[in-house]
Amino acid sequence: MPNIIKTRKEYDALTNHLNYSGAKMLLVSPAHYKNYLTQPREETKALRVGSLTHAKVLQPEIVDETFIVSPELDKRTKDGKAAFESFLATAGTKIVISKDEWQLTEDVANTMKQIIGRIGVTFLKTEFMFTAELGGCPVKVAIDALGDDDFLYDLKTCESASPKDFLRSVIQYRYALQQYFYRSAFESAFKSRLKGFRFIAVEKEAPFAGAVFELGPEVMTSASFDFEKVLKLYKSCTELDVWPSYPEEVQVIDINAKPTATTPINFA
Repeated sequence: MPNIIKTRKEYDALTNHLNYSGAKMLLVSPAHYKNYLTQPREETKALRVGSLTHAKVLQPEIVDETFIVSPELDKRTKDGKAAFESFLATAGTKIVISKDEWQLTEDVANTMKQIIGRIGVTFLKTEFMFTAELGGCPVKVAIDALGDDDFLYDLKTCESASPKDFLRSVIQYRYALQQYFYRSAFESAFKSRLKGFRFIAVEKEAPFAGAVFELGPEVMTSASFDFEKVLKLYKSCTELDVWPSYPEEVQVIDINAKPTATTPINFA
């Protein structure tokens, strides 16, 4: 049976397990990955909106106990400051959301729910975390949803959900690596073969249009090479406890060259 992780706090504490975000940093350099491990998880608008959107779609039962909408107050005034401090005292550990952020998540979540209904999928598991071993490396993953169609699903908010623009996001944020990482970990941990992986992407502005995407073989082939590179780097750096940054050799760069994808790191 896979090792199920019950809380985000427990997940974050497993610093000796590689995750997708860490894998992306390793592809920059091992030094960047090592630095990433020491950085605190900062609360940003994007993180708040993403967390609340996911909760509204995947875990609606936790919304009221996890989030609270801030009243509209003029915190420049004495009375406004006092009222806001009183509000924070009642909020406790809940994540404070502005009225605008709440409405944005409503619009995005509604589109995501409509898409899920349109494609006729029922989610069997949502927001589940676990550990696995891939290529001799301990890994951890946090998956949005498993459908009854044997696809894994990941929810994304984006500037544009057109195929052309979302492909740019796939390349920029290495979503193909995420797919390869998550699917490999799931199949290894649960001993179950999946049919595939899909992204549900919804725009963050009106009309809050959305689409469902599967990634084609060319982009996934590139992701498989990145994944193998990540595992080799992680094992080498962990065994030697050496975390170098960029190659020390002189590198030739050009318009179509991709030196970071081919230049090996010297562990001298």
